[in-house]
Amino acid sequence: MGSEAQAVVVVDAPDLVAVGHVTWDVSPGPHPNLLPEGEGIHDPGGAVAFAAVTAARLGVTAGIVTSCGDDYPMSKVPISDEMWQRLASEETSTFENRYDARGDRVQVLHRRGGDISLNNLPKNWRSPAMLFAGPLTQELPVDCLDWFQPQVSCVVPQGWLRSWDMPLPSEVKVSKSPPERMNAGWDICVISESEVEAGTLGEWRRLTRNLVVTKGSEGADLYLVGRNEPVPVSSFGDAVDGAGADTTGAGDVFAAAMLIRYAATEDAIASARYASACAALSTRAPSWSAVEAPSLLP
Repeated sequence: MGSEAQAVVVVDAPDLVAVGHVTWDVSPGPHPNLLPEGEGIHDPGGAVAFAAVTAARLGVTAGIVTSCGDDYPMSKVPISDEMWQRLASEETSTFENRYDARGDRVQVLHRRGGDISLNNLPKNWRSPAMLFAGPLTQELPVDCLDWFQPQVSCVVPQGWLRSWDMPLPSEVKVSKSPPERMNAGWDICVISESEVEAGTLGEWRRLTRNLVVTKGSEGADLYLVGRNEPVPVSSFGDAVDGAGADTTGAGDVFAAAMLIRYAATEDAIASARYASACAALSTRAPSWSAVEAPSLLP
């Protein structure tokens, strides 16, 4: 598929539409410094891939709108071929992930896929039951919610907060403020504690009905409309054998699981708790191999 026109295939709409880059996530293994090209442990990833896998494990049909190279193993994502709307790119976005002593992630961007536009969306995918937006390298415009009329929406805006230098590879810098012109009106927004500070918390809250600030092994804080203090969301790490082995994608699993549960129940607190259990389970192994529906909760 070498053009935008070829990337759009008209098929039945999935329950959940996930839009953003898929990626290669590279962990350094024994290498102490910036990885040379091609080295390290490469696992398929990307917020939209984690969301689609989470949906599959929870019994929800999902479709992905993305841009990536031919090297990305699409067959490893448990969705049917027609549920991929792929804009071909010379490269697949590739991040090297390192974690410091506190568990905070430091990233290096090695490669970047192409931008995604409204033209890449089938028209019958623009009013989904659930919308998951997972930008990773500013491949989506910050007002992309205008493309859709979803019943319930969720954004993981990490890619709108990232900047880097050219040429690649480059260490990624992260802003703590929402980007200008980012849509308000999201039902759920999930950010990490490294992407917010006291002075910008109010700005984030104005963009969404339910703001989640994830805190790694300490769980998350859920901010609800009309409630000043956050609702603490416990981590289930202590209840899951092997949790914490690989935390890449845990926030994306959390966001997708909360979206799916919230769409079914409209209960943000219970949905966030359910999502926390899903996220803990996902950290038992690299990539999405350990994602499953939790039996920790009713």
